[in-house]
Amino acid sequence: MARHPSRVKSGFTLLEVILALLIAALVISVAIPSLTGVMQGSKAQDSFSDFDAMAQEAHTRSLEEGRNYVIVWGREKTVRMRPEEPANPSEAKGMQTRKIQKNETLELHLPAALTEKGSTPDAIWTFWSNGICEPAEVRYQGGAGAWSAVYNPFTVQAEVNYD
Repeated sequence: MARHPSRVKSGFTLLEVILALLIAALVISVAIPSLTGVMQGSKAQDSFSDFDAMAQEAHTRSLEEGRNYVIVWGREKTVRMRPEEPANPSEAKGMQTRKIQKNETLELHLPAALTEKGSTPDAIWTFWSNGICEPAEVRYQGGAGAWSAVYNPFTVQAEVNYD
């Protein structure tokens, strides 16, 4: 009787392919939410960095020019940095402007002692020529996530919390 050499198995069984696909799907389902969170956190950091650049410029200009600067929250959904007492109309329009989108909120919170009761003016954050600013908390909520920043009045450095 002639013997046939045993056949070498080649390829994968259907069960092995299905098992590999299930493991891959499980790994992807765990990784996607983590990546989304990382990307969202990056957008929130970029949003804060943009706003903080405006605050730092107001602080720097107030020291260099020896006059007060303000960041004004306008009713037209904008935030502008400008001199407190503009020398000409172009300064009054603002040197840096940030548009607040429909899906965003950017709020200024000052200590109760610095706000007038019963009035609803545009919010104004002042940077004095001696290098000090009003103590303030700025809160952002929007498409880039959420953050809040408490600014030190002496250093104009923010302690930021990303939500």
